Amino acid sequence: MMDLRSRIYVTAGLVFVVLGLLLIFQVQSLGKLRLVFCDVGQGDGILIITPGGKQILVDGGPGKKITECLSSKMPFWDRNIELMIPTHPQQDHIEGQIDVFEKYHVGQVAYTGVENKAQFFAQWKKDLQNERTKVTIVKRGDRISVGDVSLDVLWPSSEAEEEWKQKAPADLNESSVVLRLSWGSFCAYFTGDITKEILNGLLYKQCEVLKVAHHGSKTGTNDQTIVKSGAKIAVIQVGKNNRYGHPKQEVLDVLGEYKVNILRNDLLGTIELDTNGKQVTEKTDR
Repeated sequence: MMDLRSRIYVTAGLVFVVLGLLLIFQVQSLGKLRLVFCDVGQGDGILIITPGGKQILVDGGPGKKITECLSSKMPFWDRNIELMIPTHPQQDHIEGQIDVFEKYHVGQVAYTGVENKAQFFAQWKKDLQNERTKVTIVKRGDRISVGDVSLDVLWPSSEAEEEWKQKAPADLNESSVVLRLSWGSFCAYFTGDITKEILNGLLYKQCEVLKVAHHGSKTGTNDQTIVKSGAKIAVIQVGKNNRYGHPKQEVLDVLGEYKVNILRNDLLGTIELDTNGKQVTEKTDR
């Protein structure tokens, strides 16, 4: 039988071992770009971890599942989100960010300024004001950098924003922020719920990864989308057995026709893509 002092020493030793392993894991992750497509159910929530260990959050899904994903992918001692971007003010993209405000310090929020009259958006706006974080209203042509990772804003246009100042867009999906992430020669498209009519006019560079618009709805993807994006990997953020029937078979057929690797949250859980700028490796929950 161990005495109390021996038990304390053993416990302390185990704690140091665990902390050491976590630190080793974190150090090994540095130098790579990590794209984590969190399994948030029927919604979008993407954690981007830069090679320097900074965090960017695009959307947040419904409910509170996004913070579960953050806690599993970020070091436990890191409570900072350097940049948070809600693509547009719908519940399946923004509600989870309310819980992020509660549990993390958010350094900067970048969004379109388009609002929603729903209660969840009122709470999000209140939390944003209470956080006293830096707020940036973005438009096409803007570039936001976190370390050596750049996010180019491809949509909305300044003309659309001027129109929305007079009247909110009839379809909030059309107000989605569209981003192209760049790190060295690697790039990826993040498309919110944008329509293919808008998206296809924005894609002018071939990128390895495409976050498929609107959870695989037929409104966001067609042949032109795949050809112009150049994507080899398509991630569909979608909930299991969702009532919308996403992703649509015609979208899956198009992706299959062009031999794009399809990764779906409803089938694979949380999806992580790691890259050293040349090769991309996949990790999934299932």
